[in-house]
Order: sequence, then structure tokens, then C-alpha cells
Amino acid sequence: MKINPAAIAGTAIVWLATLVGAFYLGHHKHSASAANAGDAASGPALAGGDYAADRGGNGARKASDREAGAKPLTLQQILTKMKATMRGGSMQNPAAMMKVMGLLDRIRAADVPEALAEADAMSDPQQKMLLSMCLLGKWAELDGAAAMKYAEEHASGLGPMGQISKMSVASAWAEHDPEAVWKWYKDQSGNDGGGMFGSNMVLSSLFAGMAEKDPDQAFKRLAEIDGPGRTMALAGMFQSALFDDAKRQQLLTKVEALPDDAERKQAKVMMLGQWAMMAPEQAVAWVKTQPADEQSDLRQSMGTMLMMSDPKKGANLTLEGVSDEDKPQCYSRIVSQWAALDTNAAGTWLREQPQGPQLDEARQAFVTAASQKDPQSAMQWAATITNPDLKVSATAMAYQAWQKKDATAADQALATSGLDEAQIQAVKAEPSSRAKDP
Repeated sequence: MKINPAAIAGTAIVWLATLVGAFYLGHHKHSASAANAGDAASGPALAGGDYAADRGGNGARKASDREAGAKPLTLQQILTKMKATMRGGSMQNPAAMMKVMGLLDRIRAADVPEALAEADAMSDPQQKMLLSMCLLGKWAELDGAAAMKYAEEHASGLGPMGQISKMSVASAWAEHDPEAVWKWYKDQSGNDGGGMFGSNMVLSSLFAGMAEKDPDQAFKRLAEIDGPGRTMALAGMFQSALFDDAKRQQLLTKVEALPDDAERKQAKVMMLGQWAMMAPEQAVAWVKTQPADEQSDLRQSMGTMLMMSDPKKGANLTLEGVSDEDKPQCYSRIVSQWAALDTNAAGTWLREQPQGPQLDEARQAFVTAASQKDPQSAMQWAATITNPDLKVSATAMAYQAWQKKDATAADQALATSGLDEAQIQAVKAEPSSRAKDP
């Protein structure tokens, strides 16, 4: 089975769901560790039973705070600390994320609605999304129906971001009351048009929570789903195993028993797309244990995902075992993806490859990415293409972009480009639309 571009794109989209799931499940599994980070206090607070209200009745503190002589924090003080911790991109720092989760544990369940109102008023979209997601997940552990109702009411008009709140609720709710959340899903699925960013996106988180509680039951529910939702459900199941090697192996064993060969292979691809971002070395080792006829597709999927975090490693993995016949397109895919992230690094890597006609499509892809940023360099790259038609097309793209910035310099470079007169005229005759941003 060849993985088509849509499947690869689906893997990348599911990674968004994976990030959300990892943020919630990672906290859920490691709440004890989170509680010891920064200002965090130990122990969960979902029922509010281990908090003692202050004299004003507005805040709460844990027994450990009282024993240490720490002053109790009101809800407003906790939220202020959380916002300060999340400010300035610090949420890219795992330690900061853990500190936020520790502070979250200090909020009483009864205060979650008020805290959500505070989150809804935040201006930073990332902070707003993360804080709302965490609060709704906490609320769903006590009252999934109420949390979902809130998420649905606030999702209108927000597009994909509106689904993320429902994803957090679905995951937490499924862990505590899988039958109730499954009934909710069956009742509402199809009302939002489905699709990767509709109910199927929420389905991924729902199955993450369901598989966390009972993998066998999750696979039984999988049999009730048709269409693209099955792929998203499988992706969600693997989400539950992001931090658990034993659980991952348990799920893989069940995947091997799926009757449909294409679905079985696609499930492995989706699992690998998530695993590659968390533990790439382990994922590579696993790929090498798979049947020889499946390894090529798995490396392609994993390489595509690794390009987001470690482009050089992703490129090398993508090329591993590729036939000479397939190398031109493989090089082109790598350079297209890498150059969009870091044009200079992609160019350096391309120069380091064995030079020859097999790189022509990759060189053209590089020219496409570089033309708007540095048309002079792009034209120099176009001159290295050996295929005459590709060379003319790539040169035209760089030339048209350069002309908009410095027509005289572009004409001089074209005249000394090494193209013959017929090719030069062909370059000038190329429509300017070819020079638009890719």
C-alpha cells in the first residue's frame, strides 16, 4: 500500500490532536510530578475535599500549605500566577507547563466555571486555548455533560480551535463515563458536517480516553464507526499510549488483528506519526522489526513527521531504502517541506547530496521556495538543473521574482545565465503567475 499525500496530511493533522491529548494525558498521568513543580501543591483537587476555604470563602489551600505556613491563594491569585507563567511563549518550556498544571490542581472544581470566564476574557489565543482546555478537562472529570455543554456553547464560530475544547472534554469524560460520552457522540455526530476538523477530530480524543480506561471496549466501539472516523479513532487510541510502552504494544497487538489489510497498515502509519515526535529512536527501531514490504511506507510517514522537529534526520530516514527510480520525487518532497521551514538549511543539505539529474526536481522545488526570499540565489540554483524544461521553468520563476525587485539586475543575470537565446526568450515568455508565492 502506498501512502498518498492525503494520508500524510491526515497524519500531520492528527498531530494537532496528539499535542492536545499529550498535554492533558501527560498531566493526568504525572499529576504527582506536576504537583512538586514551582508553586504546585501535592495531590489532586477534583472534589475540592482537600482544600480548606479561607475566611473570605473565596479561596482555598491544601493541608501541605497550612503545614508549611504558606498563605492561602484565592482563585484570582492562582489565575494571575498561571497567566504570568504562560506569558511570553514560556509554554514551549516543559517546566513552565508543569508549573501551570500544578497551579491548576489548586483550583477547586466548584470554581471552574468562574475560572473559565476568566480564561474566555484572555487576549492571547494560545494561552486562552490551553487554559480553557485544562479547565474543561478538569470539569469533565466531575460532570462531563455540563463541561461539554459549555464547550459546545463556546465553540461556535471558532472553527478548528473551537473543536479543541470539546476534545479535552471528550477525553476526560471518556475516562470516567465512557458510556455517557459515547451516547453524546452518537447523538451529535454528523451535526457539524464531520470531516477532519469536525466531529472526527473530537472522536480522536474520545477514543484516547476510552482506550486509557478499557482498550477492549474501545476496539468494540471502533466496530460501530464507518469512514474516516475509524482512522481518527485509531489515532486517538494510540494517543493514550504516548507515555506507556506496554499500552502501545497492547494496542499494536489488537491492530494486527484488524481484518482489513489497508486499515491495519494505515493504523500503523498513524501510530508512528505520533510516536516519531515523542520517541524517534524507539520508533525507528520498531520500524525495522516490521515486514519488509511495509517498511518503506512506514519510513515515509515517520520521515514526514520528523521533518517538523529534526529535518535532517527526517530526510535521511525518508531516503533510506528508496529505489533509484523513486529518488527524484523523494528528494523533491524533502526539499519542498524543509525549505518552507528553513531555506538555508535545506540548501546546505541539498548541496551535500550526490549531485546528478536525480536532484533536478529537488532543485526546482528549492527555487520555488527561495525565489521570493532571494531571487538571485534562486536563479543560481536554477542554473544547476540539468533537465532543459525544468531549468527554463525554474529560471523563469526566479527571474520574474527578481524583476519585481531589480529589473536591470534580473535582465543582466538572465543574459549571462548560460541559457541559449531560445531558452531566454522562453523564460521571458513565462507568465508572471509562475513567480507567485508557492
